[in-house]
Amino acid sequence: MGEMELDKVENGERFYAEAHFQVFSEQFNVLIDHITDAVDVLDLSGNLMKVNRAFEHMYGWKESEIIGHKLPIIPPDYLREAESLHDRAKNGSKVSGYETIRMNKDGTQIHTLLTISPLIDTKGNVSGYIGISRDITEQKKAVNELTFIDQLTKLPNLSYFRDCSQAELSKIQGSKNKVALILVNLDRFSLINDSFSQLTADLLLQEVANRLMSSIGADHLLARFGADEFAILCSNISQKRDIIQIVRNILRQFQTCFHVDDHEADITGSIGISVYPQDGQTIDALFKNAKAALLQAKRAGGNTYCFYDKKYEPPRVDRYQLANDLKKAVHRGELEVHYQPIVEVERNIIRGFEALIRWKHHRMGWISPTEFIPLAEETGLINQIGLWVIQKACHDMKRLRRLHGSPKMIAVNLSPLQLENKQLPKQIRDILRASGLAANRLELEITESAIAQNVETAIETLQELVKMGVQISIDDFGTGYSSLSYLKRLPFHNLKIDKSFIQSGKVEDEAILKAVIMIAHQLQKKVVAEGVETFDQFELLNRLHFDYFQGYLVSKPIPVDLLPQYLNQQATKITEIKML
Repeated sequence: MGEMELDKVENGERFYAEAHFQVFSEQFNVLIDHITDAVDVLDLSGNLMKVNRAFEHMYGWKESEIIGHKLPIIPPDYLREAESLHDRAKNGSKVSGYETIRMNKDGTQIHTLLTISPLIDTKGNVSGYIGISRDITEQKKAVNELTFIDQLTKLPNLSYFRDCSQAELSKIQGSKNKVALILVNLDRFSLINDSFSQLTADLLLQEVANRLMSSIGADHLLARFGADEFAILCSNISQKRDIIQIVRNILRQFQTCFHVDDHEADITGSIGISVYPQDGQTIDALFKNAKAALLQAKRAGGNTYCFYDKKYEPPRVDRYQLANDLKKAVHRGELEVHYQPIVEVERNIIRGFEALIRWKHHRMGWISPTEFIPLAEETGLINQIGLWVIQKACHDMKRLRRLHGSPKMIAVNLSPLQLENKQLPKQIRDILRASGLAANRLELEITESAIAQNVETAIETLQELVKMGVQISIDDFGTGYSSLSYLKRLPFHNLKIDKSFIQSGKVEDEAILKAVIMIAHQLQKKVVAEGVETFDQFELLNRLHFDYFQGYLVSKPIPVDLLPQYLNQQATKITEIKML
């Protein structure tokens, strides 16, 4: 609700209080009927005195049906909550922006954003309440869809699949029932991406999803959680041949050529299978072992399936040696921090940089962060390495600001394990003091999954960091546990939208982005787009009013030694992007 409407309501509250609930003036009635949100007025006993037209439209009740009665829009499970909110108003407090559930006349639940204000009479006493509710059901639906649905195929995503799988394992624990986890990876799909347009590749993936669904039936759960990877959860499996029948049906579906958008494509798939309980008793163990079986199917040439076997386990010696090398990497000077620009959409100026760790192994060359970051977490090195990155980034940015007067900030990723470290705020305070960088120029990025592992601890740590002046961003939003409740509870400043939503080019993705941006801006948060690579994607940012963006369209991550040169040259390139 805007400030003008709030002013109208507050003026109405005073006007109404002066009337002592005797007669509603024509002015008051006109006032609240021009408010677009639903308004209800109650006396201290909770009896309805007045509702506006928006209330009648939103909840389906006519004023004449409910005047003098208790508010009929509160579901039974929310009565205690409503009493508590009214008690707060009775004590003179105003409840603002409270998210809850209400219901219309036919019992349909409505997600609402609620404000309750006390009505004060001329003697200064509370004489009633005025409630204002806004229907946010569509926004809630959009964010829930962002949380659980793969936008390309409309299949469940990884987050939903994991939740359902965990629930299924808990349900059958101790029984003789078995559950199979089947991973399907399309063979050499990168060639499809290289040969056809993005639209054609997307249409092919949608057709693959349709064929997979028809081959497994409605009794099993199908999800997509990678560019060309699908997962199937098969419940109530009694014999191995039941699984074999399913995977043969899948492979049979791939025997027919795919025809999409005047193109033909021969697509095959590799399948890896793990079975509960013999191949793992947790969903993580089943995923790990199904991936090992999938890799074996790939090595066999693809277009086949493999059940997990312990002989597929990768040699432990390699990971052990890599872990030892990682311990020495900092002292050897093998770890580097590269910096990717973060650009303001509206003015096309560099806001700051994101610090990204890189490892150039003395024998193996460049090693992907997706390989060594999990290893650092597994071995407990992540806190040491993470602090080193923060320290390096703060010193580099302080030096850069001294030379160029910019950038404004530096963003650094935090791992879930770092977030659990109770000493983290003190350690960051010490780093800032040593580097001389102001706290408000450091931005720490956390993922939704990192928060979900221990919500209360995460909130406590983040609150302490925010008090210091450090900025907080929620990273890769839309790939994990996206939730309106997180957005409401967490102390954060920026929301970084995962690149999959920026790059999809789908109308439905744009609708979801629009809803998320609207919610973020109403919460006074900034929105950052990740993975921007094309001018069309940049136009999307302008159209949807993103605040900042980063991606290869502007620059790849840059070694620190090249940053001064880049800052001297960057103005021309960003101006070109704006002009195009």
